[in-house]
Amino acid sequence: MKNSGFTLLEVMIAITIFALVASTLSQTTSIAVGNQLNLEDRMIASWIAENQIIELRSLPWQDIKDSQKEVEMASQKWQLITKIKPQKKFGGIAIPLDIKRAEVSVHKNNDQNGSPIITLSAYLANETLE
Repeated sequence: MKNSGFTLLEVMIAITIFALVASTLSQTTSIAVGNQLNLEDRMIASWIAENQIIELRSLPWQDIKDSQKEVEMASQKWQLITKIKPQKKFGGIAIPLDIKRAEVSVHKNNDQNGSPIITLSAYLANETLE
């Protein structure tokens, strides 16, 4: 009499191989989703920072100062921190213009104490000579 079918050992080996493959696929998918969410956050934070720099460029010179505000974009709340510093020299060379360096940092609203998702810097010059 000839037995046709799988032995218990063969079935257990097949299940083990399937479990290893499923576990690897699950980990790979989890990493890919995490990377996608991180890239999405960085892209949105970049848009928010760029919008703030454009807004600073549209303000009167005396109104360009440090600020902190909450912004909502993509159904999420973001913390926007702007620091303004006067810039008198570039590479040790004095510039005869009135220049301010704007540093814009964007945090997720629930992570204000951690490092920012993105920080952009821009230089603003007072083009009206008095």
